Amino acid sequence: MGSGLDETAPSTSILAGHALPTGLDAEPDAEGSAAGFDRDWLAVGASAVGLILSTGPLAVYSFGVFVRPLTAEFGWTRTSLFAALSFFQFGMAFSSPLWGVLLDRFGPRRVLLFSTVALSLLVASLGLLTPHLWHLYLVFLGIPLLGGAASPLGYSAIMVRRFDQKLGFALGLALMGVGLGGAILPPLAQFLLSEFSWRTAYVALGVLTLVVSLPGVLVASRKVPGPVRRRTGAPLQIGAMLRTRAYILMSVAFVLLGVVTVGVLANFVPMMVDHGFTPAAAASIAGLSGLAVVVARGGLGWVLDRVHAPYVLAVVSVIAGGVALLLAYGDGPAVGYIAAVLLGSAIGAEVDFVSYLVRRYFDQAAFGRLYGIAFGLYILGTALGPITLGYSFDHLGGYRPGLLLFAVLGLASAAAALAMPRYAAPARGHAVPA
Repeated sequence: MGSGLDETAPSTSILAGHALPTGLDAEPDAEGSAAGFDRDWLAVGASAVGLILSTGPLAVYSFGVFVRPLTAEFGWTRTSLFAALSFFQFGMAFSSPLWGVLLDRFGPRRVLLFSTVALSLLVASLGLLTPHLWHLYLVFLGIPLLGGAASPLGYSAIMVRRFDQKLGFALGLALMGVGLGGAILPPLAQFLLSEFSWRTAYVALGVLTLVVSLPGVLVASRKVPGPVRRRTGAPLQIGAMLRTRAYILMSVAFVLLGVVTVGVLANFVPMMVDHGFTPAAAASIAGLSGLAVVVARGGLGWVLDRVHAPYVLAVVSVIAGGVALLLAYGDGPAVGYIAAVLLGSAIGAEVDFVSYLVRRYFDQAAFGRLYGIAFGLYILGTALGPITLGYSFDHLGGYRPGLLLFAVLGLASAAAALAMPRYAAPARGHAVPA
């Protein structure tokens, strides 16, 4: 198969190599049978439930709520606190390719079950946090290293095994769970913090992860194919795939977009508090971004099945840069609400695009590894975002210098997306083509 992408052709065949889940060669189209339809769309709903309390909502969306209480109790600066998110993100960047290998080799079910249990225990352990920054950093590093598959990485591996023609819509609906988590967790954490303590809030979130996400994994991964093999005996050329123009430009766009969206998101609550909102009001406004994610995800998935995905990625990148400009120069209460909604339309979209574009450009037998590397690079960008804005606040007189940089990065991400080559539409009649 080579690279899996002919960059000189006007479109790319995703059927080269005919990768199919082991044991499914003779089965009917999963999207075409009634039983397959029910099972597949039930898996979409269960994946959305599992993603509500996955790594992103727990470590990133809710983190802003804990910034001021942790600063008050331990005297840590915002730069040092947001460094914990960088440990998390660097851990995800390092471990995502490894999780991708495990997903390709063992399938999503076993890997997701392990990660979900580990994630719940690690989050709950934050209730025992000591006044040592290394303790906070160790837990935030352990979350991706042990629980990293309990994220869009693991759930996307389920979706690409079940869908082809409606893959974008299925991914969009499933990844709504991340938005729901973003809408629910900040105000929930703030309520637990106000009524009890920040320690109780972390323990409660850990327990909820086990109670809510574990059943979601069990339902979503039921009868899902495990390892994916190719009908041809030719080995996968992973290195050649990584060197294609499509993969390089895709990765650049994801890294830059990750810097902007997660950098703004992680700082959003303290940014709103600095603008005069109460912590509870700021958390509620941040929750709007999660609600916007919920609304945008399904619509984005529907569009991805009908419009060349890099064009959509470029629009999302411009929106992200626009949010940074709005927060840099906007004034008044309405700015926070508008920025939250626009941010929600962009935040997390990178994850939809990673899954969709890797699946469309390359052989499905390599999905876990290629997705893991691309997701890791994206996470690398998200690791730089929060600490960049934190540094801007602590050392450059406020958030504006960092936000202006983010606006430029959003435009650069859009340019990289527009330079990507075209891919072919999915072939009809194949539930899981390569």
